[in-house]
Amino acid sequence: MPAGPVVFVDIDTQRDFLDPRGSLHLSASEEIRPNLARLTTFARDRDIPVLATACSHEPDQPDPEPFPPHCLVDSKGAERIEETRWPGSLVLAPDGAFEPPHGGETVPSHLTLQKRKYDLFSHPEADRVVSFYSKSGPTTFVVYGVATDYCVGCAVRGLRERGHRVRVVTDAVAAVEPATLPGALDEFEKVGAERTTTDAICGPQG
Repeated sequence: MPAGPVVFVDIDTQRDFLDPRGSLHLSASEEIRPNLARLTTFARDRDIPVLATACSHEPDQPDPEPFPPHCLVDSKGAERIEETRWPGSLVLAPDGAFEPPHGGETVPSHLTLQKRKYDLFSHPEADRVVSFYSKSGPTTFVVYGVATDYCVGCAVRGLRERGHRVRVVTDAVAAVEPATLPGALDEFEKVGAERTTTDAICGPQG
């Protein structure tokens, strides 16, 4: 685990991407789901806050890429997979305002930013939320989820552009186009993000 404050960043771990019946199912989903489960359990057991994002599209507001409709509002495909579901998550709608709970004394254990675009920072409250999660000092954001060539990449670059420490869990990310994964991880290193693994974060199994 990194030294100092840590926040896990769970990017779009939703059924349409990670369930075999999902409309935009990623081929590596079955490989990473056990690691997504381990990271979620580790965060819950160790009281590590989780900042999650969720794709949230209206039928008439598709992604700019030629993807099939996915993660439509109130659909089954927009739900988080069982491995990363967090009952009681504080959910901010795409235009929702962030009101820190308990008078701002503590950060939410799990907060979900619903977004209409790839980028975490396309949500109007994202900068405020990230700043709140890192209010106790230099914070390491541990990023995992999907998709490396779209939403994960936006989150990593956005966090680094804002000067935050970032670690990418390389065995808990998947790309829409699997062949792009090595290049994406190389790019993340070039902008100053570090690579890590589920075992390095949670400890080896067994």
